[in-house]
Amino acid sequence: MEKKTMMILAVVVVVIVLGGVMAWYFTKPVDNGDNTIFYTAIPPAQQKQAISNGTVSAGVSWEPYVSDSLVDGSAHALVWSGDFWPNHPCCVVAARTGFAESNPDLVSRMIKVHLVASDWVTTTLSEGPGTENYTKLMEAGATFSNRGVNVVENATMHILYETDITPAVEDYLVQFTEKFVELGIVTNATIEQRGYENATDFVSNIVDTTYYDAAADIQPSETIVGTVRLGYLTGDLHQFARVVAMDDDIWGGKSLYEIYGIDVQVDNPAGFANGPLVMDAFAANAIDVGYLGAPPAMQKALNVGTDITIVALANEEGSAIIANNDIDSFGDLVNRTVATPGPGSIQHLFLLSYAEEEGYNVILKGA
Repeated sequence: MEKKTMMILAVVVVVIVLGGVMAWYFTKPVDNGDNTIFYTAIPPAQQKQAISNGTVSAGVSWEPYVSDSLVDGSAHALVWSGDFWPNHPCCVVAARTGFAESNPDLVSRMIKVHLVASDWVTTTLSEGPGTENYTKLMEAGATFSNRGVNVVENATMHILYETDITPAVEDYLVQFTEKFVELGIVTNATIEQRGYENATDFVSNIVDTTYYDAAADIQPSETIVGTVRLGYLTGDLHQFARVVAMDDDIWGGKSLYEIYGIDVQVDNPAGFANGPLVMDAFAANAIDVGYLGAPPAMQKALNVGTDITIVALANEEGSAIIANNDIDSFGDLVNRTVATPGPGSIQHLFLLSYAEEEGYNVILKGA
């Protein structure tokens, strides 16, 4: 009996030791040379936890998820997207091309709402704490993002709420497209197969500012003009204008969409986890207008052929690469893993571009 007991104990010890070895093996940094950083796709809402529990060493996401980690001290910013790409476009307003062509007035009304709401956001932020509108703005942001008011306040310090697609913005979109080609995400052959001569020709076609220009003449309507199915990103304060526009308390009992004659339908009120999923909704004819990052809009339009038109800018800047407090510099991420919203997102493109600039290679974990 004693001998049998000893044998059982020996087996238990072996199992424990093997379990520990396996856990160490799957969580330890992988030595793949002195310039390789790994990535894995994790939604921004889950990146804070992944960094905190050691699943990844860093993450790249949009606001307020960046500030959520910064405010509580669980991570720090290694580099802000605005430092690498000053005044870069981030989120845009896009419409299914067929819908826009058939409903130009509705699209212009959507843009009018976007412009009025964006102006209200920037004016309210400039007024600062202590004003009634500022309190309403922070509360609306906290409710939508499910984050504290202090996190929302910190997040808005890193976002520029610009709406106009200027020549400088178009230049950035061309640069993003050319970076797709350089990184192998899109090929020149694909651009040509879609009927475009080059990246500049593609951007000039996917961007249409006529709806934006027409929005200047749009007035409030006493009746509902039409219905628009709307999509947006989960908890994304880059798209604060949409949050504000849907808040009927801010506008005296009606949403701003209703004031301008639009019946907005949102089938996915929690939002989409990333821009590529918004593009999938466009492709499935599930939404008519969407807020999403410019890169996934362009990448899916080229690689998949999803027919959308970019009709307005939503914001500039507002993303960052953050890391746990054991990481002092970007170079410390070699042989470690960074969470991104997924290939095609502007945050993923930012990580790849910054790493390339600094002389590092980024590959999928386990590839």
